[in-house]
Amino acid sequence: MDIHIDLLTGLPDRRYYWQLVDERLAEQDEGACMLTMNIEHFSYFNKWYGRQEGDKLLAEIAGFLKQCCRELDVVAGYMGDDVFSAFFYSSSVDVAEKLRQGIIAILQTVKDNEIFRPIFGGFVLKKGMEAGAIDLFDYTINAIEQAVGSLNMGIFWFDEQMARQMLEEMELMPKVTRGMEKAQFTFYLQPKCQLKDGKIVGAEALMRWISDTGEVIPPDSFIPALEKNGYIIQLDRYIWEKACQVIRRWMDQGKRVLPISVNISRIDILEMDVADVFRQLLERYRIPVDYLELEITESAYVENEGIIKEAEIGLRKMGFKILIDDFGSGYSSLNMLKDIQADVLKLDMRFLDVNQDNYLKGKNIVSSIITMANQIDLPVIAEGVETLEQSEMLLSLGCSFAQGYYYYRPMPIAEYEFLLKDEGNVAEPNITNRKSGSAYLRDLAQYFGMVAEVNPFTGEYHLIHHEEAFRLASNQRPENIGEYIMASIEDGCVHPDDVAGYLRRSSLEYIKERLMGKRLRVLYDLRYKQNGVYKWYTFECLQPKAFSMDAPWVLFTWKRSHEDAAERIDALNLMHNSFRKVIRVNVRSGCFDVLKKDADEQPGLYRDAHNIVTYADTFARKLVHPDDRATFEWFVEQRRVLQHFREDGSPIHLDFRYQVDDGYRESVMEISKSVEYLSSKPVLLITIRDL
Repeated sequence: MDIHIDLLTGLPDRRYYWQLVDERLAEQDEGACMLTMNIEHFSYFNKWYGRQEGDKLLAEIAGFLKQCCRELDVVAGYMGDDVFSAFFYSSSVDVAEKLRQGIIAILQTVKDNEIFRPIFGGFVLKKGMEAGAIDLFDYTINAIEQAVGSLNMGIFWFDEQMARQMLEEMELMPKVTRGMEKAQFTFYLQPKCQLKDGKIVGAEALMRWISDTGEVIPPDSFIPALEKNGYIIQLDRYIWEKACQVIRRWMDQGKRVLPISVNISRIDILEMDVADVFRQLLERYRIPVDYLELEITESAYVENEGIIKEAEIGLRKMGFKILIDDFGSGYSSLNMLKDIQADVLKLDMRFLDVNQDNYLKGKNIVSSIITMANQIDLPVIAEGVETLEQSEMLLSLGCSFAQGYYYYRPMPIAEYEFLLKDEGNVAEPNITNRKSGSAYLRDLAQYFGMVAEVNPFTGEYHLIHHEEAFRLASNQRPENIGEYIMASIEDGCVHPDDVAGYLRRSSLEYIKERLMGKRLRVLYDLRYKQNGVYKWYTFECLQPKAFSMDAPWVLFTWKRSHEDAAERIDALNLMHNSFRKVIRVNVRSGCFDVLKKDADEQPGLYRDAHNIVTYADTFARKLVHPDDRATFEWFVEQRRVLQHFREDGSPIHLDFRYQVDDGYRESVMEISKSVEYLSSKPVLLITIRDL
């Protein structure tokens, strides 16, 4: 048998096919056509139904093409994987349509044919055009790439416009390489501002290409092409490093440093270990992780959720702040809010196009996103703000931050540095999502009507949990805790007889006075309206054991007074304890989240652990007293713990010695059921505190 004939299909392989097509092209100069086809998601066909069934389908398609070769003067070839191609001269018979219909008919006989659809790319070679077989095939493949994801099973024709675009992209690559060699690529900085006063809290690094003549080449003219062929990876890494170099220079020169955010593309995450790349950058330039923030587009989450989240977990463990860019440009934005793990949303105002014709609809959409983000304490930056009207609308809806031409256009680094010299232009960086830092309280908050973290010196607050009764009528988030409490009183939520005492005991001056006097608790019973009826609640302010002037956060809680006494005692005991460590773990899968880290513990302990078993082994070796190690390993043994909670729902405890600094501290570990616990999903809460 001819070695150039594929054994499975009986068709010429790609090189022999190209040779046959070139021979036909040399024979006569008249209009011709090439049609190439592949099967969408074919790799899943082999996984689902087996390689044998996949080979059978490919052989059936090849049999049909061989019949067309005999009857219609077609040259056909098998290009590998699930790709077939056919070449033929123009004639009165519509050969392309006959080929398309025949292949569709074959695929409609297979299971799940709506998933495994054929995609056709074609190119018509007009008389007088110069092109070889490989050129024609490249054109048809380019047409197929344009069609991926489309439900249309027609033929996608490669046209002259695509050809020009393809040529421009090919010519662009060496220009980009030379531009990087000549250091023509840099970034401009566009400030992020507080809506209330326009002061700068940080900036986004936006890529720019400055040519030999000094012309600034807009990103839209080169980034899409670079993303398409994967070359964006090298350029992104180049810009990330440049941003780190600038931050290091600011630090060395004693200049003001506000956080810079850099963009991470979907392709970056798919093609490299971004967490490791950024770890190396932080180490090489010795810059704090707070100075560098990372922006990932919403569409990346939608298209590759699992891979993106895995990368996000690695970056968050290193302490990076994650911003979701272009939020609102996808179709699943509102649904994503409930599962969001990022620190900041960047709301795409340009997508909503709030103008006179659709002002009300756009405002309602923006309002819904901001309200829901505020309810889960997720800061929002509105990007693309271009008018005073947009700025005022966002401020009225409870948005705190903005970015856009109304405030500042992207500017060279030197211009940004000059801007920051004026104290009046700058606010302290305050785009924070405290909820993620207090995740360990989520399991505890079920016992309370509302739980909030409060800074008694500024009034800043973060709602960790609140029931429907504690939502304000306006659905807007007041600026500080005092305004929140006053708004609830003005809404009629608090019984009139309790207002004076409530205001006094919740006032920041009263709280600060008690803090300075070391009186750690403030309690006040009040009646709070729930479904039109006043119910007794206990308002309580607690000073956590970890309270410090560097992190001066206290807890405000509102607890229903008539709820089960045992639940109340359990909740208060948990809330009064300042845990060294809190971990949520799925015992069956071994997956775990460190919800509260011990500040004294080595950061590598979390990063290097693949699952709870390897984490517990490392923890025991490095931090548990040698005399307690065997008991500790027995206590946390995965099967034993799982069996206990299958048979008994009560928490289990272990006293052991835990290494802190240069010595050991008497500690207690408790393992209890999480509120998420199911027999099919055994999620447990593990806490460690000092005795």
